[in-house]
Amino acid sequence: MSQPPRPLRRVSAVDEIVEYMTRRIVSGEWPPGEVTPSLRTLAKQTGVSALTVREAIRTLQERGLVETRHGVGTFVRSPEEGERTVPWMLGAGDVHDYVDLVEAREVIETAIVRLAIARRTPDQVRQLRTIVERMRESRTETAPFLEADTDFHITLAEAAHNGVLLRSMLAIRGPARRLMAARNLEHLRTHGDLDVPIADHAAIVDAVERQEEGASVEAISRIAQRGVRLLHTLLEDRPDVAADVDPGCSEH
Repeated sequence: MSQPPRPLRRVSAVDEIVEYMTRRIVSGEWPPGEVTPSLRTLAKQTGVSALTVREAIRTLQERGLVETRHGVGTFVRSPEEGERTVPWMLGAGDVHDYVDLVEAREVIETAIVRLAIARRTPDQVRQLRTIVERMRESRTETAPFLEADTDFHITLAEAAHNGVLLRSMLAIRGPARRLMAARNLEHLRTHGDLDVPIADHAAIVDAVERQEEGASVEAISRIAQRGVRLLHTLLEDRPDVAADVDPGCSEH
């Protein structure tokens, strides 16, 4: 069951609910076309008033993420339903955008982990360790592993206590999901388990707890470069595009 947002970020209650609902949409937990929980249910789950939830839904409507149908409910919108929709989604053929996405993700997560080292709370470290245990329990299953991976990186972004970086992470998780799923499946087929990425995530938690920036940044880089190598594999027949990816990247 989804956990309500924790009162750790220095944002308004409305912003908390907006981020909570956006996270459900970005992760795919609330797919396009699905009805979101009712105002009363969301208010009870998150510990805020129905008025606060209504304001958050209005914000999501303005961003093009949801649509409210009178007497029916609030529905998650498909990306193509509005040009203001955030987050965006990528198709299998959007190769250049995936190259840019991998590059941007490493930059964003490097900034996140550096701030998380300075600002994380003991509770957030414990949360990250619990998520790593979930990843270990799913070491041979791609779907639950991907959900745990999503929770890990968003929790890490929350530990940075920077609203812009958190929103950036929420925005890129949707379009990155297809690539991450393909990367995990390929790794599972090649190695038989997902122990290598699990070890990198555990290394990030250790480094954040010990406040070791170098080790945490290196682990982030290793995770990103697995995506780069997958793109190289997929682009073997597309040399014009493959040239856009740095061929010097290698796993540490």
